[in-house]
Amino acid sequence: MEVIFVTIFSFLCLAGASWCVGEGGEILGKKYDASIIGGLVIAWLNTAPEAIFFITALGSGNTRFAVGAVSGSSIVVCTVALGCCIYIGTKNRSDNTVQLQPPVKKQCLILLMSLVIPSILTLVGYNLFFGIFGVIYYIGFIGYSLLHKLPETVGKDDDDLEDGLHQKNDGASVSIGIDKSDHKEEEEEEDEPVSKGVAYLVIGGSLICYFSKPFIDSIVSLASQWNINPILLAFFLAPVASEMPEILESISLSRKGNSQSINIAFSNLIGGTITKTTLLMGIFCFYGVLKEMEWESPTYSLSISLLTICSAVAALIGYYSNKLKPKHGLILFATFFITGCIQYYFNISVDDIQLNDSTIQQQQQLVQ
Repeated sequence: MEVIFVTIFSFLCLAGASWCVGEGGEILGKKYDASIIGGLVIAWLNTAPEAIFFITALGSGNTRFAVGAVSGSSIVVCTVALGCCIYIGTKNRSDNTVQLQPPVKKQCLILLMSLVIPSILTLVGYNLFFGIFGVIYYIGFIGYSLLHKLPETVGKDDDDLEDGLHQKNDGASVSIGIDKSDHKEEEEEEDEPVSKGVAYLVIGGSLICYFSKPFIDSIVSLASQWNINPILLAFFLAPVASEMPEILESISLSRKGNSQSINIAFSNLIGGTITKTTLLMGIFCFYGVLKEMEWESPTYSLSISLLTICSAVAALIGYYSNKLKPKHGLILFATFFITGCIQYYFNISVDDIQLNDSTIQQQQQLVQ
């Protein structure tokens, strides 16, 4: 019972910490998105929880948990969070479509190209060369992002769309009133002090650093007691806590229904996924090579393969679709469901095999 209590309590604390990080990032993002430092800091805030989970798990020797957590969090971002972004965003637009801006489409292409790193790792295991390549690729992505930032003004397609609606419905005065009220709400939100955002980040970061290890240890302990593969628990539980900022942020931005907000949410989610397919994969390789860890095949290979497939689906939808529609969000939701089923049933079968092997060994010992 004590282990269960620690698991639930640390999970709730991590969920609250993720919410604090999301709130702090949103407050500071409104004030510092235009600066280089702000851009780098805000970009890292979205991936901080799962990065800390990942590194903490590797450092404590819980490699299985690390693999499950990074694959699960990546899949949640590029399917559930991105699916919410597309579905909710397009449903709040009059024509139920939205067009991605060229920089965002190029981000999708960068994600698609980055998938060569996890794809090769599934075949060769830990590899120092591809670990270094992953870190260099991520640095190049950061440089590209700084040189090709999204415009901060609302896209022209939104203004044109609103003008067309005004002409068709003869409701210019009403629409202007709505626009003014929206500006008032934005101004009220922007009045939040920087100190409040910093306080959120300090509280959230402290909670994540303090409760990450107890949560990981309790999950591993429960997995051992219940004879469940730690990857399975990490795949489903850790992402709920670590990806809460991205999911909440994607819903908050997308429900506004304007093209710029949807593009920003889409860009943040794709950028977060690139971090995992490059930087975190690189760190994973470094730990594996330096500590001479054993590559567990096919469990690690399957988890990383599922990460690659889901990321590829998201990147292909973003890069090749002329306009995003609600059906694209549903495709991503379906991808998450199928991926979850594969991970669940595979790990259940692996556990059954392990249990049968241990039973056979015990019987052989008794015979001897």
